[in-house]
Amino acid sequence: MDTNDTKTRLMDAAEHYVRHTGADGFSYGDLAKDIGIRKASIHYHYPAKGDLLTAIMARYSDSVIERLENIRATSKNPQNELAAFVRFYRDALQDGAALCLCVAYAVGNDGLPEDTYAQMIAFREKVCLWLEASLSKIPSDVLPILGAKDPKAGAAVLLALVEGAQIAARIGRDVTAFDVATSALMSALCT
Repeated sequence: MDTNDTKTRLMDAAEHYVRHTGADGFSYGDLAKDIGIRKASIHYHYPAKGDLLTAIMARYSDSVIERLENIRATSKNPQNELAAFVRFYRDALQDGAALCLCVAYAVGNDGLPEDTYAQMIAFREKVCLWLEASLSKIPSDVLPILGAKDPKAGAAVLLALVEGAQIAARIGRDVTAFDVATSALMSALCT
């Protein structure tokens, strides 16, 4: 089996576990069983679980930022960009069964390695910059819905809104909580 293929399969399986059960919700034994390899082989690729968690966050960050840039490239206006952003976070819920990776890490970040935590912070900063750029081009009536006076504050509020809405939806395993929390914003964006 190709080394890169094994690493990808390990990262995919570990990301699934983190998004559904948290960073502490799986062991290398679980991954070994799922992938069909020995635990020692996992340690070859990722000597410690923290190494794997950091690698997953780095990959996730790259993937999401690429997705956001694609949204920007294909959207007709900044309102569409922001609505697509909200839908992206809603879709990550998988009908209330999962969270986006960063939110899954955030709910239990006390046990995260510093490198993973740093990746998480860097990711959130990139997302806020993306949001700020979109918010700087929208009609002025959207920022007050977020309770923000400027695009930078609006970006922080919007990211916190979708992250918090994910947590609320995950608690009840029902995306309705997400939809209710984001409804005023989505109405303003989709007019």
